[in-house]
Amino acid sequence: MKIGQLLTLFAFCLMATTASADITLKATYTDKTGVEVEATDNFDAEAPLYVRFTSNPENLDPSASIEWQISNSSAGISVTRYEEDTDFTFTAAGKNIITLNVVLDDEVIDTKSITITISDSHLEMPNAFSPNGDGINDYFQAKANTKSIVEFHAYIFNRHGQKLYDWTDWSTESRGWDGTHNGHPVKDGVYFVYVKARGADGMDYEIRRDVNLLRNFNNVENNTNP
Repeated sequence: MKIGQLLTLFAFCLMATTASADITLKATYTDKTGVEVEATDNFDAEAPLYVRFTSNPENLDPSASIEWQISNSSAGISVTRYEEDTDFTFTAAGKNIITLNVVLDDEVIDTKSITITISDSHLEMPNAFSPNGDGINDYFQAKANTKSIVEFHAYIFNRHGQKLYDWTDWSTESRGWDGTHNGHPVKDGVYFVYVKARGADGMDYEIRRDVNLLRNFNNVENNTNP
């Protein structure tokens, strides 16, 4: 082999050796209890889920670029971004694969990935509550086993069909209906709830049912019996 060819081969090998980067794919999100979590491994969660992704590059070649790919084949999601850090709100159930690539001269020289599995949806509404200030069932809201609901709107009506209250956040932080109308407690009795919602898995919910408001009961079972 000629000297020129050897030098060319040596230069190519040197470039291949130095064309590297250290990256760490980190996902930061707030879990359902309100605690901020940093993850570098696969995890399961509920929708809607907002995640901040960071690449944390070290020894990155000045000519290299960062590439993010976010995909969920079952939901038809395929997103590509070119930025050091990015964020995404997951609203579709299933396996979401997040891939972080370092690209140099149109070749991937380093890659990391993480899978976020979003659960299927579930929604239940109770048939009674007791807004008496004892800290137990004081609010009429979606049951605690509700998950991955990405659209929600609930309405409360009295027996005459008058709307008394409506809300669009199903989470426990939203509280729901406190048994008042225009700031005044309504009478004990039977009311009506209508809920229209959609889950991360595409499930549509339409719930119509009676609601028993019972202030004199210290313990009301949030069951789903008709």
